[in-house]
Amino acid sequence: MRPTLPLLIAILAQSAAALAAAPPPVGGGGDVIEGHAQATEGDTLLVDGGEIRLYGIDAPDPGQTCRNRRGASYDCFAQATKELQAIVQDKIVRCTTKESPPKQRRLGVCTVEGRDVAGIMVRAGWALAYTALTPDYYNTQVLAMSHRAGMWGGRVEPPWLWRDRQAALEADATGKPKKKPSGQP
Repeated sequence: MRPTLPLLIAILAQSAAALAAAPPPVGGGGDVIEGHAQATEGDTLLVDGGEIRLYGIDAPDPGQTCRNRRGASYDCFAQATKELQAIVQDKIVRCTTKESPPKQRRLGVCTVEGRDVAGIMVRAGWALAYTALTPDYYNTQVLAMSHRAGMWGGRVEPPWLWRDRQAALEADATGKPKKKPSGQP
């Protein structure tokens, strides 16, 4: 049985409403850091002098490129960083830190005007849900993909796969691995 036009319109309207709604902040429970922020990467902020990596997402790394819908290559690391900066520009950012593995950047759930910054980045298509850590942003990513938002308008390699590929290329070039490919952000 084929869906009727009203049913299709209802599904599209529901998807658009879900995409427009800010996802609720996830996590919680750690130190609270508040202040103006500077984006250093598409998933990392300097807030009140401290570096915080946004919990549950991964954005392109330095040197990573993507392809737009016409197939032209562009610096998606720079674009994702620019998009994150636009979200936090001249606003107070509030981050609640989460437990982070030793020797890794501090993780945090950050909000601007009550909206989850990581969720905004995933919904806009400039960061990917890092489901190896949490499923919290998976549904938001599916909506961004269906709307071809941000990087999803063209081709993007997940950053964790790009890092593994770069580590393998480096190992091939030198004959021995410089670091173990982990895929982990």
